[in-house]
Parts: sequence; C-alpha cells; structure tokens
Amino acid sequence: MQQGWFIRVVLGLMMIYSAFILLTLGFFFDRFSTEVWPNKPVIEVVNQFLLAAFVSLFFVRFLFQKTPRISIVPYLHMPIGRQSLVWFFQGASLFSIHNFYPLLFFIPFWLRYVRIDSGSNEPGMWLLAVGMLLLSSHFANLWLRAMLQRRAGWFYLIMTVFMVTAFIDETAGMGVQQRISTYIFSHILSGDLFSLGLLASFAALTIILSAFHLSRSLRESGARVEHARATSIPMPESWGMLGHLIRLELLLLWRNRRPRHYLLVSLLFSTMYLIFMLGTKNAFPGFAFAALLGLFASGGFVLNYGQLMFGWDSSYYPALMTRNVPLRTLVKAKLIVLQLSCVGLFVLSFPLFMWFRPDLIPLHFTFLFYNAGITSVLILELASRNKQAINIGKSGGFFNYEGFSAKHWLWFIPTALPPVLFMMAMSDRAQLALIILATLGFVSVLLSDAWTRYFARGLTIRKHDMLEGFRNSAR
Repeated sequence: MQQGWFIRVVLGLMMIYSAFILLTLGFFFDRFSTEVWPNKPVIEVVNQFLLAAFVSLFFVRFLFQKTPRISIVPYLHMPIGRQSLVWFFQGASLFSIHNFYPLLFFIPFWLRYVRIDSGSNEPGMWLLAVGMLLLSSHFANLWLRAMLQRRAGWFYLIMTVFMVTAFIDETAGMGVQQRISTYIFSHILSGDLFSLGLLASFAALTIILSAFHLSRSLRESGARVEHARATSIPMPESWGMLGHLIRLELLLLWRNRRPRHYLLVSLLFSTMYLIFMLGTKNAFPGFAFAALLGLFASGGFVLNYGQLMFGWDSSYYPALMTRNVPLRTLVKAKLIVLQLSCVGLFVLSFPLFMWFRPDLIPLHFTFLFYNAGITSVLILELASRNKQAINIGKSGGFFNYEGFSAKHWLWFIPTALPPVLFMMAMSDRAQLALIILATLGFVSVLLSDAWTRYFARGLTIRKHDMLEGFRNSAR
C-alpha cells in the first residue's frame, strides 16, 4: 500500500528535524552538557555514555531495521553462490539511516571537541572506535534476528539476562557499564591500540556470526514447518457466537508464530523492561514519563497486537464475510480481547509497582481504565482501516513488519500524546488529572456497545475496499 503525500511530508519533516537536532548537539554539546554536568569535560561525558548509547541504538535497530534476508530470497534461484549473496547484501545493508544518523552527531562533535580540544595525538582513533561501535551494533542486530528466526527462546533469555544485569548495575550504584565505556574510550584517546583492538575484534565477531546465521537460516528456509499448538480454550455456552469468536481470536494469537511474538514482547515490556524503568526512578522523572509508563504497563498488548487486529484475519476474511457472522459481534469480540489484555497486564505488573514505585499505583489504576476505554478504541480505529494482507503462518524473521505502514508508526502520536500533554499541563493537580483520565476511560468502557456499532458501520462501508486490499497485497 503506497503512502499518501501527507505521510511522506510528515516523515520528511521528522527526519529533517531529527537531523537538525543531532547536528546542533554535535556542534554545541558543551552548552547542553554544562546544564547537567557543569564541572565535567564534554569528552568525558560522551565517553561515559557511548556504550549505553549504542546499546539503545541496537534496540532501535531491532525494532525498525529490516534484515538482508528479505532482499536475498528473490535471488536464490539465480546461479550465484549463496555465500556471495549473503556477503553482498550484508554490505549493502550498511547503507541505512541507522548508520548515517548517528554520524550527524559524532562527526561535528569530533571536529569541534576531540580533534581540537582533546589534546590527544590520536584523535582519529576515537572516531574509528565510534565506527567500530556502529558496525558492532549493526551486525549484532542482523545476527540476533537471523538466529531468532530459528530459536526465538534465545531472545527472551538474552533480554532477561540483560535487563536483570542492567537493573542490578543501576540500582546498586556500581556504574560498571559507564566505567567500562570511560576506560575504553579514554585509553583510545591516549593511543591505546589494545582497547581499539578489542572493539575491532568484537565488530569482526558480529560480522562473522551474522553472516553464518543468515546463511544458515537461508539453508533451512522451507525445511522448518511449525505445527499448530493443540490448545483448547473453553468458553461458556451462554456466550454463544461471541464466545466462539473470542476463542478463535485467542487460538489465532497462540497458535501462530508472529501473533504469539507480539504477546510475548508485550509480556516482556510489562515485566523486565518495566523493572528497569521503575528501578531507575531518578533517571526518568516527570509526568510525561509517568504517563508513558502507564500506557505501556497495561496497554502494551493493545499498542502492539491491536494495530493489526483485522489484518490477522486477512487470509480468511473473504470467507468470514460470507458467513452469518454479524460484524458487530466480530468487533465486540476483538474489543473484549483488547480490554481483557489490559486487565491481564495490569495484574502482571501490579506487584512491580508495589515493590518499586508504590507512589505510582494510583497512576497504574488510572491507565488500566484509560487503556481499556480509550487506547483500545483508538487502536481499533486504526486496525479497522487495514487493507494489507498478513501471512501469519510465515514469520519472515522475529519482527516482520508485513502489514505495517508509516501511519501505524505515526498513529502512536495521537494515541500517546494527549494523556502525556494532559498530565504535564495538570502537573500541579496530578490527583485531579488521574481522576479525569480514569473517568474518561471508565465511561468509554461503559460505551463499548456504542463503539462496536460505530466500528461495525465503518467495516460495512469499507468491506469491499478491505477485501480488495487483502486480495491484492497477498499476491
């Protein structure tokens, strides 16, 4: 599905704005750093957080960057060596915005501070080390995604270990990661070839591992067939067709690899990631952060899985439309699944709020109602306009963004921005703000029947457009 001109303009403006911010930070970093670290040289400040910055960049890549495997598959029938294709497309994948945008900060920073003000005889080694980190972040992402296509369980183990380690390091005040970062890059500035060699060795290791696992995933493509999980989910007979539709939605979610990943990622954000964010309360103060925390704590599943709520049905949507299934009942089943997910994540994450931030328990309760009543409706509005087919039986990688378009990413703005801005505007009367948000959510939950009628009318109007879109995009 082609993007409209409005989406292109918005994306272009966002990219220009981001580039401007990075260039400004790079050239005038001292004016910003003195506000937080007034007595610390700017080079030491950057050296201290370089590893953390590239770990964060790695997670951004993991969510948004595509792997070369998608580009390689159409060429597998040609008389070209598989390994040659792997190395070529691995190199071609370097031409990514995720690699160019960080340079908009680091090159001006290097020109302004490292090359002139550092007093080092080897300023070029520092910039080379930054390049090694970029390569490591890039190819570590490709390696992990290629490996996770075969063994998704490793991802959850790695993330659990990483989050627990980072949390212990942060809450214990050891600062091990910052010390390592400072040690490596300060020694590189002094001309230490050993520290530079460590980074180069790690970058080379990620390149080799990513090429190996990518090649292996291509050899095994088509050989792996995931069998449906024989799970039975009973529903009360009194629920009738509504209960059967809810049961089918839950079975689709659990038995198919890609929807199941959205569930597991939502659980991950509501446990391990939430532990890290709640445990570092001094690093993320303010009402804006609190509102985002509330959105993700109980609404993570809605924000992820809910965006494609009707796209998951695209393979059998034409057959569904020929059955005697009222659209109003279909919508109500999907809305109930989203609302129940808010309750489930709320219960799962409630002990974490009790342990780490009991002062945020009222906010947690507020966003339970807000996510169930408001966020679910906003996301269902987006989902009811999906026209791109999704092959839920073929993962295509851990995060396959088939079915997504720019509007799905931009929709997060009107979804998250209103409660964030409202909490900021009502910072002097936070309790009243929570009462208002909770009331709005509760009233919206009570109006669920009205929302189902609204979405059913919209689906009826767009029925033929959705069927045509699913059919054309599936070709």
